[in-house]
Amino acid sequence: MQKWQIELYATPLWLLQTFGGLLLILGVLLALLRQTRFGRQFHQVLSPCLDKKSAFKLMILLSLCMVLLLTEVRLNVLSTFMTAGLLNALQDLNATVFWAFVAMNAGVVLLRTFNGVLNDFLDQTVAIKWSERLNAVLVSRWLNHKNYYRLQMQQHTPDNIDQRIQQDVQDFIVSTIEFVRGMLNSVISSMEFAIVLWGLAGVLQLGGIHIPKGLVYFVFVFVIVATLLAMWIGKPLIKHNYENEKLNGNYRYSLIRVRDHAESIAFYAGEKHEQQQLSASFAAIIRNRWRIAKQSVFLSGFNDMFSQSVQLLPVILQAPRVFAKEIKVGDVQQTVQVFARLQRSLSFFRLFYEEFTAYRARLARLSGFLSSMDTPNKHTTQRETVSGSLKLTNVALLHPNGKKLLENINLSIQSGDSVLIQGASGCGKTSLLRFLADLWTFGGSGSVFAPHHSETLFVPQRSYVPQGTLREAICYPSLNPQDDELIAVLQDCRLSYLQTELANEQDWQHRLSLGELQRIAFARILLAKPKLILLDEATAALDENTEAHLYRLIRDRLPESMIVSVGHRNTLAQFHQHILPIDK
Repeated sequence: MQKWQIELYATPLWLLQTFGGLLLILGVLLALLRQTRFGRQFHQVLSPCLDKKSAFKLMILLSLCMVLLLTEVRLNVLSTFMTAGLLNALQDLNATVFWAFVAMNAGVVLLRTFNGVLNDFLDQTVAIKWSERLNAVLVSRWLNHKNYYRLQMQQHTPDNIDQRIQQDVQDFIVSTIEFVRGMLNSVISSMEFAIVLWGLAGVLQLGGIHIPKGLVYFVFVFVIVATLLAMWIGKPLIKHNYENEKLNGNYRYSLIRVRDHAESIAFYAGEKHEQQQLSASFAAIIRNRWRIAKQSVFLSGFNDMFSQSVQLLPVILQAPRVFAKEIKVGDVQQTVQVFARLQRSLSFFRLFYEEFTAYRARLARLSGFLSSMDTPNKHTTQRETVSGSLKLTNVALLHPNGKKLLENINLSIQSGDSVLIQGASGCGKTSLLRFLADLWTFGGSGSVFAPHHSETLFVPQRSYVPQGTLREAICYPSLNPQDDELIAVLQDCRLSYLQTELANEQDWQHRLSLGELQRIAFARILLAKPKLILLDEATAALDENTEAHLYRLIRDRLPESMIVSVGHRNTLAQFHQHILPIDK
């Protein structure tokens, strides 16, 4: 029985044994990897995406991917034997055997093509499913517990969160699949082709020293040394690639700011300043790109020099055996194929290292983002939910630097009461409103008795409206009034001219003026009917007549609601029963 027949008949048993051994090795490697920083970061990103049901499906899918990967490696091995048999038959002038090997080679090519297509489909399936799940996890955590707000208020907030959720996730998943597949292929191919090369290798003579199977030892030592050198050369790329992601995100955000504040920039004629800012931001990207380019060229040059230098080596080392008629041309060709595949398999990490540096940067950004959302709020106040009253007892708020911003704040009002908070700019009036809305993230002390969050409505100076129709913008986030009620409220808030626009989709945040946005906020108050209304200079863009109309409107329509206002106008005092002065 010839070698190719032995290998072909042994394939089913090889697949079974290798699959079992691979599972065992992966289990050990994963346990060891969990002890490293890289492993902990990877587990932090992966574990939220898995539950019992999805973990079982993932294991089935990964097992199928591993079987296809093993099949690919085995077909590559069989291909070297088929090619060797074909060339040996050509050398022996045996036409019958030659054409038989041509047919078998064609069969192997078809099987490899089908296996490759199925492999690619499974890779994309894993990528899509994982992307869908990881995106849902990140967005959910970002929005839960008001993390999106808390992170913005932190001194060391993660940069470019939108980029981490959208771009980093996609790139991380694609790179993970490529890296895992490449590593598994590298390990399995290295073992399999090393065995084949061991059977083809003879005695290697170096300076009078005879080394049995020396060709196998040579390729292993050569590649390991080259990989260590490549890692040393490419190590700075990890930091540079991390900076590249950050700097590009900052530049994109700067461009978006110009678009979002186009009118203000135009009024100030700030084009020159904006261009200077954008140029400086882009210059930082270019400087970092040059650092990446220099290091990448050095690394790529080293890899190319190594790859080119070993191409003729197996022919040179096997030539004396051909001249001695110990092997045939087909055996030399098989040696070249096996040596090249073994060298490429062993060199996977060396060749992938440049991309791996960018992969490490993305993993660190995603892990850091998840860690930032696990940081608890600094709640040191006692908060209790009550209905129909608001009471603050010895409340103190801390500044972001840890110093006291406010202290000894006491307040007690009942249903239907209203209070105006007054004080100099910067004394902490808005901070106190944020505290009442449970949005203060820097800590404090004291006791709070207030209605539930669902019964509280905070109205900032510039109200937010989402993308979509005007109706969706007014009813944000979850109001669902009847059409007649909505139209009546618009008329009450002096916005009757907008009732024909309710079904139109526009960028209403920029289409509406600040005064219109403030009147829409009062429309929301009338529709939501909250028990506690927090107004932060909510009428600053309105004339005094409209301001008076809106305050009287909510007092007439919502007589049981409590109103807490912040404002600088003296005209506001007439609409409030109590004044809470705050001194710096």
